[in-house]
Amino acid sequence: MEIISAIRDIVISVYAIVGIVLTLTLLIFTFLLFGAVKGLIGIGIRTAENFEKVSSSAVKHIAKPLEEGVSFGSVAGNAVGFATGFVAGIRKQGDQGKDEGGVEREGKKRKKRWIPFR
Repeated sequence: MEIISAIRDIVISVYAIVGIVLTLTLLIFTFLLFGAVKGLIGIGIRTAENFEKVSSSAVKHIAKPLEEGVSFGSVAGNAVGFATGFVAGIRKQGDQGKDEGGVEREGKKRKKRWIPFR
């Protein structure tokens, strides 16, 4: 009987250790998942804010002049100016923290980046 109770104690100990390890693993996974979801929500909020800025700018430069009865040429000029400003803003946002030629600024160190379409 002593052998059976010793085996039973070993099996219970192994199951307890596996349970603790599994619980810790799931807890760590939950925190990592929470961080990833929080980051995605932040990206979604920034995207919505950027879309709000773009749409309000489009309304201000394109829809308002049409509503006021301005000539089509003026509205077309505003639309082209809006589109070029939008593209320039995207390029400027992508170039933040870089010198000419795609070299990133990192204090005194400089790291050359490969930019395929420039």
